[in-house]
Amino acid sequence: MAGLWHHYWAWTGGNVGAMPLQGILAVLFAVCFRKPLARWWHKHFGAQADLREIRDIAAAAHRIAADTYRHHTGHEHPDAPGGCK
Repeated sequence: MAGLWHHYWAWTGGNVGAMPLQGILAVLFAVCFRKPLARWWHKHFGAQADLREIRDIAAAAHRIAADTYRHHTGHEHPDAPGGCK
């Protein structure tokens, strides 16, 4: 097995060729097994969230970031919700 590993490593040119090759293999795997992967994802993480829920979560994250900025700098961020523009 070590001989095959060394042959592969020499063939790919080390990390220069091995990393893109591994990325291509991962994408091919995801494309080929798209449906089983989707079933697994929905089984473990549920269906997609409602768009309104996603917007509410994003708005809450925006408020938290603005509050953190104000706490650390003492100033309102120009992009803060309700802040000066």
